[in-house]
Amino acid sequence: MKICAITMVYRDYWALAQWIRHYSKHVGIENLYVVVHGRDEEVNKIAYGANILTIPRDDLEGFDKRRNKMLNRFQSGLLQFYDWAIRTDADELICVDPDLHGSLDRFLGNTTEDAVFATGLNVFEQADEPEMPGNVSVFDCRGAAVITGNYSKAWAVKTDAPLMRHGVKLNAENGKSYTYSFPQGVYLAHLKFANIDALTDVNVTRKEVARSGVPGLPGWGWKRADEHTKKFFREAETLEFTPWHDTVENALKRISTDMKYDEKDGVIRAPGIPYVAKVRLPEWFKDT
Repeated sequence: MKICAITMVYRDYWALAQWIRHYSKHVGIENLYVVVHGRDEEVNKIAYGANILTIPRDDLEGFDKRRNKMLNRFQSGLLQFYDWAIRTDADELICVDPDLHGSLDRFLGNTTEDAVFATGLNVFEQADEPEMPGNVSVFDCRGAAVITGNYSKAWAVKTDAPLMRHGVKLNAENGKSYTYSFPQGVYLAHLKFANIDALTDVNVTRKEVARSGVPGLPGWGWKRADEHTKKFFREAETLEFTPWHDTVENALKRISTDMKYDEKDGVIRAPGIPYVAKVRLPEWFKDT
């Protein structure tokens, strides 16, 4: 079975290095596809050995819509040569419970649905944790996360089912319908809050983009990136840690039984619950 992984990036260097490290281990660096939004030699260095495609950054109007359309067509094309296409942002790592699934490739090999969702985890830097050193896995240094419906995303497809708005489009224009699964023991680790130093740099770029006045750009989370960051850490601080096993089981039940389906475009996605519970990551994450 052949699996590829796709991401698109603009300057998020620390996260990209984590993405390359993680997915190289699971599918091989030769099967990674990095779409760079504007020429960037630093990205070329970090992703050396992967397949790098550069697209123009001279026009940001309708950015989100055009990007998603391009990536859906790209992943559909790659599925002419691969059995599965993983697609995540550069700060998103898919981790599977080895006791339940063995490995990422074994899990996908046993999956019959067209698309797969994962339970979202906002991994974050705790006050007593050191700064992230270079060239190490995030899971060696970060041990806490907030379970989130916002990042319980669709992340892989085996057919031309389009990924949209963190979900998957179930109805094709030709009348074809797609299926999805939301399995236990599969997690999307979102690293936005896992490295405060890196986040500070990224937030500068996000605010510049969101406040440029061009239509069709990301919204409040980018325009007021600093306030968004402070709100997350404030909320995370108020939550008590809860036991991993029971918490993730209950969270999956809560999220997967309240999926949101849009009749207009046929997209199904997880409910936008930002703070489901706070947990400590089990040791097996260090081996993913």
